[in-house]
Amino acid sequence: MDPVVTILRVGEVERIIGSYGVMLSVAIVVISLITTRAAARAGLDVGATIAAIGLTAGAAAAGSWLLYVAVEWVRTGSPLAAIAQPGLVFFGAPLGGVPALYFACRKLELPMGRLVDLAVPAVPAGHAMGRLGCFLGGCCYGRPWDGPFAVTYTHPLAPAAYPPLPRHPTPLYESAALLVLALVFALAPMRGVGRGRRLCAYLASYGAVRVVVETFRGDTVRGLFLGGAVSTSQILGVLVLAAGLAGLVWTRRREVAGPAQPV
Repeated sequence: MDPVVTILRVGEVERIIGSYGVMLSVAIVVISLITTRAAARAGLDVGATIAAIGLTAGAAAAGSWLLYVAVEWVRTGSPLAAIAQPGLVFFGAPLGGVPALYFACRKLELPMGRLVDLAVPAVPAGHAMGRLGCFLGGCCYGRPWDGPFAVTYTHPLAPAAYPPLPRHPTPLYESAALLVLALVFALAPMRGVGRGRRLCAYLASYGAVRVVVETFRGDTVRGLFLGGAVSTSQILGVLVLAAGLAGLVWTRRREVAGPAQPV
């Protein structure tokens, strides 16, 4: 568990290459490759798909950072804390990425619903890589725990090293769950692609995973509610779970009402 992969030195200038940043780059590559392959097999324009992925990834990163700034602003009363200590909040990714994807699909004449459903296995696979970056970087760490899988951070740049106690490896819990979701959706039959059922099923599944994993989290700086019983991310997880379930009910009713054309 080392937050630093290497340090680049050019003259008097030093630049830290962090584990989290490297794994985030790996995540983007994984999502891009899986989605592009699925799009190609479905007969979609590969070049347009790559362009849409690029725009969506950039907007998703921006959304993740802006939500992090907003959370830190609420927590500290100033955005300067988030600027001094940069970070990302995953739930901000869809807030930035979905509008960008919609815009890209409109301009590139891609069927957004179909592309999103095809990309569902790619999202948890890439997200799992990002959580490995959290594990290496020592962020999103777990509560103190002296169990068989406990990890202890000692690197001075790892937030979990203060204090250096044995902790739940919560990023690994979430990463493992995400890889299971990726495998399940990759093996699931592709019936009804383009109607949104796969996306809604994933949202409900991930919301449930996040609510459970949050119970083992120890980095409470992003906010607790109801006397410390519920975290900000758990609230967001419940909302995502509810949205996914509502979407499944809605798409099911549309199917019962009559055949729908993929969008």
